[in-house]
Amino acid sequence: MWSKKEKDIARRAFEMALEREGLELLRKIKEMARTAENRKDIWQIHDFLTERRTEIDQKYDYRYSVLIPIFGRLVREEWIRLDELEGLDEDKITKIKIMASLE
Repeated sequence: MWSKKEKDIARRAFEMALEREGLELLRKIKEMARTAENRKDIWQIHDFLTERRTEIDQKYDYRYSVLIPIFGRLVREEWIRLDELEGLDEDKITKIKIMASLE
C-alpha cells in the first residue's frame, strides 16, 4: 500500500528519472546529428530513436504494483539516487536496494 506522501515522493522521483534520461537522450541525438554525414547516418539515428523509445516506454511504467522493481532499475542505472526516495517505507527502500543490486 502506498500512502499519499509515498505517492508524492514516488511521482517526483519517477518524473525526475524520466527527465534525466530524456535529457541524456537529447544530448546523444544532438551529437549523432552533429556528426551525421550521409543518409545512412540519418537512418541510424532513426533506428536508435526507435530502439530507445521502446526501451523507455517499457521501463517507465507508473503502476504502483511495479514501481519497486522499476525504482530498483532506475537506481542501478543511476537515473535516480536512493536519497531521492527518502520518505518511502523502509520495507520499500530495502526491496529497491535489493532490486538495484541485481543485474
